[in-house]
Amino acid sequence: SESRKELIAQNHGWKPGDRYLRGAGGQGSGTFFPAAASILTVLIAMTPLSESAGAPAQSAGYPPHAVPRLAGDTVEGLPAVTGRIAVDQFGYLPEMAKVAVISDPQKGYNAGDDYEIAGALELRRKTDAHVVFRGPAKLWKDGAVHEASGDRGWWFDFSEVSEPGEYYVFDPATGLRSPVFKIADDVYYPILRAAVRMFYFQRENVRLEAGHAEGPWSDDPILPQDARARAVWAKDNAKTGRDLSGGWMDAGDTNKYPPFLADVVHPLLYACQANPKAFDDRGNIPESGNGLPDVLDEIKFELDWLKKMQDADGGVFLKMGYVDSGGAQPLSADRRPRYYGPKSSASTLCTAGAFAHAARVFAQFAPWEKFADDLKARALKAWDWYETHPREFAPDTGEIQSGLANRTEAQHDSAEAFVAVHLFALTGEAKVHDILRKRAGQTQQMSWGFWSPYDAGSAEALLDYATMKAADSAFRDSILATLNRASTSDQMTPPAEADLYRAWIGADAWHWGSHSPRAYYGAIALEAVRYLKLPAAESQRLKTRAADILHSFHGVNALSAVMLTNMGSYGAELSMMRLYHERWGEQSKFSENPPPGYVVGGPNKNFGGRSREDDGTVEWIREQPPAKAYADMNLGWPEASWELSEPAIYYQAAYIRLLAEFVNPPLLLPR
Repeated sequence: SESRKELIAQNHGWKPGDRYLRGAGGQGSGTFFPAAASILTVLIAMTPLSESAGAPAQSAGYPPHAVPRLAGDTVEGLPAVTGRIAVDQFGYLPEMAKVAVISDPQKGYNAGDDYEIAGALELRRKTDAHVVFRGPAKLWKDGAVHEASGDRGWWFDFSEVSEPGEYYVFDPATGLRSPVFKIADDVYYPILRAAVRMFYFQRENVRLEAGHAEGPWSDDPILPQDARARAVWAKDNAKTGRDLSGGWMDAGDTNKYPPFLADVVHPLLYACQANPKAFDDRGNIPESGNGLPDVLDEIKFELDWLKKMQDADGGVFLKMGYVDSGGAQPLSADRRPRYYGPKSSASTLCTAGAFAHAARVFAQFAPWEKFADDLKARALKAWDWYETHPREFAPDTGEIQSGLANRTEAQHDSAEAFVAVHLFALTGEAKVHDILRKRAGQTQQMSWGFWSPYDAGSAEALLDYATMKAADSAFRDSILATLNRASTSDQMTPPAEADLYRAWIGADAWHWGSHSPRAYYGAIALEAVRYLKLPAAESQRLKTRAADILHSFHGVNALSAVMLTNMGSYGAELSMMRLYHERWGEQSKFSENPPPGYVVGGPNKNFGGRSREDDGTVEWIREQPPAKAYADMNLGWPEASWELSEPAIYYQAAYIRLLAEFVNPPLLLPR
């Protein structure tokens, strides 16, 4: 109906029923819909949105596909919201610094959204509008325009408020408020759950069951032909058929790449090691309830596929996927044949590292001891294959389409260092130790003079090594000194004042997939706290730096939006509603209603898409300040929305590595 379209448009794709979820506390109730919701509401909310009903209205004055303006009456009984008062839309831990950023855009697509501060701001309680704090907003850098966003602005610091509850920042002069947020010890627990569940939605070759999908995102198994994939160099030879079913979609495409997993498996394992209490087995995936952490169940699902990619001699096939374009929707109807590439040094080396690290972690759980033993044996076999075969830097010809899985000589060198850490931990072999010391200096972390946010998911292995009793003391000191330089460098951990949105990243980091280095800027600050012996004040500064990066994912940014998909039922009043994705994207019935919890690629100052009608509908993106070079769209060629909104399992892992250390589980978990 038209009223339904209006409601959806008003709240950027929010499904009817989401307000019930939030208002009735459905997230913590143990059921997807509260009992008080009417059956009509339930049925509507579970019905996938049609293309005609799901498209949000274009915000007046904004270009096509721009992230909609956050404005209007989005929460019943509260004042109208404005995106000009940015907060973490999920909330804050009680002990955190809490600073709202008020912005007055000067450049970019929203430059007409003028905003001025005319007096003190208030922090109000949601339940009764009681003013719990009142104070002035501080002008940032005397009114300077922030280069990355094109905005000028103010900070409103309400850090002294720590009482758990729901709040919003209110401007009495305009009558407008910020999005509602929580202050609570467990505020990020449901967000981590949603982020980890992204991997369930990426699973191939298995049915996404309605009960586990927790909404309309159930789906038939995709790509059953993976169970009979053939060698790309012998497409007509049935004898090359291999069962390569399982595993995750790499990103928005369905191909699967062992070399790319170095930036997935390692950060997820380190996140689990850094804060094991954050990860339980209540994520409602098929393995939940087995008494083992769901994140490790999910990693095991991927490792079980990776084992299939390893040949009997220890070598690992480069990648698998399609050799042609096209396909069908729904994706479960796509029956194009699937192929695997040749064994390569890069895929074998990266697999050795994934197996070795996982063997160390899984061995800590009695039910997985045999699995861990098998992983160790496979890691050593892969390493032996790698050492007895020449390194190749261009084995991927691109015949299997999508991303190239080649690795340069320098990338091989770095990977050797990281893999050697885990093999040394498993074996204690002097030969492996020598390789580690030889190659570590060629990593970006050790050669750049500060801890680079690139390769950072794998590079935590060097810090891991520094904690080992058998570590070389001089080498340990060198590693920690490099991290220490990063922890005091304005190029890694500048003061909050360096950035209007308190989340500075390097000017060159606003590229395709910018959310990956963004997350690692924060994670590295936390690693400095974890691995260095720092004064309390310095540790707190670095924790705040990391928290500010986290807040930038949750709405404290130039788009005033949560950079995860469809998070309305988790409290977000504006989140991303478009993914470039073969399963959930433009051609699917979920085009405007993707599953929750996907981290999108992020703003990209180098965006290269163009409009198919040459009418300027996407060209405006590259004219934006870097922090606004984004559009909430999922269009294919030539618009190239994959450069903006495509998710990837490695972006997701980077975000989870950052988020995990701020997560406390609820004191009372739902049954």
